[in-house]
Amino acid sequence: MVKVSDRLAARLRDAGVDRVYGVPGLAVDPLLRALGAGPGVPEFVQARGEESAALMACAEAKLTGRPGCCLAPPGAGVLRLLGGLYDAAADRAPVLALVGADPVPRRGGGPALRHLAEVCVYCEEVSAPEQAGDALDRAVRAALGDRGVASLVLSPGTLAAPAPPGLSGSGPSGPSGFAGSSGPSGSFRARPGPAPMPVPDVAGVRRAAEVLGGGGRAVVVIGNAGRAASGQAAGAARLLGAGVVTTALARDALPDDLPYLAGVAGPLGSEAAAALLRDCDTLLLVGAEDLDPALPPVPGRCRIVTVDRNPDDCPLGPEISAVRVNGEVTACLEALLPLLRGGADRGWAVRVERTVRAWRAAGETRARRYFGTSVNPRAVVAELSERLPERAVVTTDSGTALDWWTRHLRLRTGMRSLLSGHLALPGAAVPYAVAARFAAPDRPVIALVGDGALQGGGLNELITVRRHLDRLAGLPPLVFCVFNNGDLNRLTWQRRAAAGDPLIPLSAEVPALPYARWASLAGLPAVRCDRPRQVGPAWEDALGRRGPLLLEFVVDGETPPDWAAGPGTNRYRPKALSRLMGPAGRPLAG
Repeated sequence: MVKVSDRLAARLRDAGVDRVYGVPGLAVDPLLRALGAGPGVPEFVQARGEESAALMACAEAKLTGRPGCCLAPPGAGVLRLLGGLYDAAADRAPVLALVGADPVPRRGGGPALRHLAEVCVYCEEVSAPEQAGDALDRAVRAALGDRGVASLVLSPGTLAAPAPPGLSGSGPSGPSGFAGSSGPSGSFRARPGPAPMPVPDVAGVRRAAEVLGGGGRAVVVIGNAGRAASGQAAGAARLLGAGVVTTALARDALPDDLPYLAGVAGPLGSEAAAALLRDCDTLLLVGAEDLDPALPPVPGRCRIVTVDRNPDDCPLGPEISAVRVNGEVTACLEALLPLLRGGADRGWAVRVERTVRAWRAAGETRARRYFGTSVNPRAVVAELSERLPERAVVTTDSGTALDWWTRHLRLRTGMRSLLSGHLALPGAAVPYAVAARFAAPDRPVIALVGDGALQGGGLNELITVRRHLDRLAGLPPLVFCVFNNGDLNRLTWQRRAAAGDPLIPLSAEVPALPYARWASLAGLPAVRCDRPRQVGPAWEDALGRRGPLLLEFVVDGETPPDWAAGPGTNRYRPKALSRLMGPAGRPLAG
């Protein structure tokens, strides 16, 4: 007998879902059995926890553009799932969450529906077999169209019931922008494509060209929604003699060897990006929905042009932007490029490149320094950058590993980077890397993770890697690079910056753990490096292998990030720090 769960599993695959990350439970057992039925259905990857499952689904969605999918039982499983779902919602990643319903139906949909409704763009409880097909179609369309989380709460009785005649695994493609529903079954045959986009406003494009051409010191900001138009954004920058900065989520939109690319714009981002944003008179925001609203220059001193899919995507209020062009971002820029003329101040282009060169040179100098026998954490990422394999995927966590990723990672064309952007969820790097390995088995994958984040959940997902070791051993390298400094280092430096006192004791200690030995005991290959001059050879060894490996670097926790140290210093200095501080002790951008 063909059950509803069998049909749903087939429809998930038709909708573009290749894997379902999740945690088993009685309420979802019928769907688990269907996912293990063999070819034609998504693969089930069991995570060690629901939050990790949601993070894996989010990472796959970010990497592939197709819907990521996670599965959880009801009750506490839903609460644990929410952390990863909030990450997907904040970064606007299309994720489908399938959750088991409570055994006893409750009035108003039960707690699962209420909790999920807070984070989802679409949420529905399916309590009858005939509802399942259309509900899944609606959820997939919502996740892709609204770029967010869509969830279905499925009762065990519904999943185990015989499939009604209209619930099939494939069907005719519909007339919607992606291959969608047609007829009562609403079934999928082809993988989803992009939804229809509004046509660019011709008058708005002309006004944008006039504003941009009238400026002399332009900066282009590429955001997460502008990744597909990064080539056109770079073309606009060349015509305007502009500098380019990216948001953290769009870190890999352009290769880092471009002379006018000044790094990541953020409160603790690139010094060069902060300098350009401070001094520009014209700003072009390209799909920059994820830009921190506090970063753009003060209105009135800088004219701002925003290009986004719709007005709600812009991080700035309507009174901020001089011109707003809404439509498909690539099409808008294609229409804009022929109308652009160079800015009046061509010396700005020279200044941009000089600023970028100086910033990069300073980073190289700081990465070469070390004190005593301690490994400089900057050198770990700098040495990796020199050896990054082609088409590598680099994930990073939200501690000081993020600072070194921002400062010293040099990505080339075809490489990808993944992180928890808005939520900055600690511990996301390892689940992200695991999902990247499953989603892109032909790419090298490197995770940059602090020891605090690894203890906060990453160690658990290394067990998942161990479980699949036979399958992963022959694939390109999957390296988990651990910064072992015995400290929640980002938190420590933020506290030091707030207190203005270099002598306060460590306030965020992490229990000592020999990570390489732990990995070896778990059956994973591991390498430990605690000598500054062995950082490069350690990376060569790790990247020269196949399959998973944990690479532990014992690093100097007293190496400050750029935002906590003055120019030319590799040690904490209160006077240098004070020059970077704004009112009330708040760090300035960059």
